[in-house]
Amino acid sequence: MNKRLWIWVTAVFAVFAVIMTTVELSSEHSYKKAILSSRLEGYADIVSRADDYSSTTALLPKKIRISVIKPDGHVIFDSYEPASAMDNHLSRPEIEYTSKTGRDGCSIRKSETSGIEYIYFARRYGEVIVRTAMPFETSQKRFLHPDWMLLITITLLFTAAALVTRQLSLHAEVEAERDADEKLRSQKKRITGNLAHELRTPVTSIRGYLETLVNNPGIQADKRDLFTERAYLQTLRLTDMIRDISLITKIEEAPELLVKEHLCIRKIAEEVFDELSSEIRDNGIRIENLLSEELCIKANQSLVYAVFRNLAENSIRYGGSDITIHVECTVYGGIAHFIYHDNGKGVSEEHLGRIFERFYRIPEEGAHHAEGSGLGLSIVKNAIAFHGGTVTASNMSPHGLCFRFTLPEMG
Repeated sequence: MNKRLWIWVTAVFAVFAVIMTTVELSSEHSYKKAILSSRLEGYADIVSRADDYSSTTALLPKKIRISVIKPDGHVIFDSYEPASAMDNHLSRPEIEYTSKTGRDGCSIRKSETSGIEYIYFARRYGEVIVRTAMPFETSQKRFLHPDWMLLITITLLFTAAALVTRQLSLHAEVEAERDADEKLRSQKKRITGNLAHELRTPVTSIRGYLETLVNNPGIQADKRDLFTERAYLQTLRLTDMIRDISLITKIEEAPELLVKEHLCIRKIAEEVFDELSSEIRDNGIRIENLLSEELCIKANQSLVYAVFRNLAENSIRYGGSDITIHVECTVYGGIAHFIYHDNGKGVSEEHLGRIFERFYRIPEEGAHHAEGSGLGLSIVKNAIAFHGGTVTASNMSPHGLCFRFTLPEMG
């Protein structure tokens, strides 16, 4: 292991954990706004997934006010008052900001209804904006004591960071050239920043579900099972993220560990489709695997498998149901030219050029946050580049998404 790398990244998250714990013990205005908006974010995420707003908000703490609002300001649900009796909310600062920018809105002001100072948090989910609010004048005594739910969140974050750090350390070179060291320092800074951002969403969701369960010991069994299952799914997302970051790190930091061998590409593609057969069947997806039995190349088995698996998972998650996945290959000039496409929803042109970026997710109309790690297509690009190939993506007519890529080293 690279001891210095382990110490450096672990220290970053240790400092982060200490800072969060210290802030938790303070009662400053800025702290209260940050921590309360974080909690309101978790409640908004829970409400957005609800089939029945009334029954779900009834399970939340009574001090939490929930409003569901159209982007034009029309209130369609409020946990305190009948929606029909409420005026248009488009002029509310947090609603106006979210409606115009699509980003989260937060404001602190006195409620026009009760005259009490509230902190408001608004986030858009498809065709509605979920706004959560709670009194801002929280007891100082409450803020001067540790929040054990926050400490659980810190522990989860620190554990995930330690696992990622271990993967990074396993593949880092002990003695590297000066330019390699510079690249490594840059990557550490970027990965640390990305992790802090990307881990926040699943950890916040886990916390929201756990806090709801803790605050409602008499919650119905079906609701308890539902929230427990959703918290579990978020832990799977954390696991996927760690696995994907480890693979990208291995490609970039320790390529000498990736051994190339003669591979039958059709067999690898069939293994991927077999492993995903349950999801393929549930979504009514048809497979057209036109790869030749004789097509063999010299490549790394894990990376080639990751290419086909991530492309297939991308089709399953975003292509829609009742679609066809097609894969074929033509060999000329000593290079294998692959075409993989589906006839699903495709990608708008404004997002098409960014789909290979790490952690980039396409906003889905009416959908919740993406369930994947946000690294799938980045892995595809890096795995193909490792073999000296290239990959491009384009939309098909009338709809669908097509990937063209090469694997040059023929067996």
